[in-house]
Amino acid sequence: MRIKDRKIHCYATPTRVRADGHPFYGWVFNGERLYQRLAGHYPLFDGHGREGPLCFETFPHAVVCALAGDVVPAKPKMSTRRAVLGNYGYELSALRNLDLVDAGLCALAADCFASGRVTLFGDGSEGFIVVPAVAARVQG
Repeated sequence: MRIKDRKIHCYATPTRVRADGHPFYGWVFNGERLYQRLAGHYPLFDGHGREGPLCFETFPHAVVCALAGDVVPAKPKMSTRRAVLGNYGYELSALRNLDLVDAGLCALAADCFASGRVTLFGDGSEGFIVVPAVAARVQG
């Protein structure tokens, strides 16, 4: 993924065999279980139509970079991500931990997706990661 010709680094997850049995990767398996439960009800976004309910993947660090209009340092995550949400007019008092801040960023990405203001990374065979269009202004 790139913004302004700068690469956004993403978290590399190991193969299933290497991750299985390591508690740290429980979040990956939880995400997989959630996707499996949703897949029968919400088709995976294929890069085309946005009609009806569907499922797509987004990535909080890429969302915050897109909203900032440039690649930002991954650390310090909490202050950087809260600042970007705050700059877009969102109330932050209930977002007391990084998971809630990341959920807010992903919800903002979903809002941008619904209005067609997104950039897609990936392809039809491997899937797409959806992020807001670079520096897309939204109403908070």
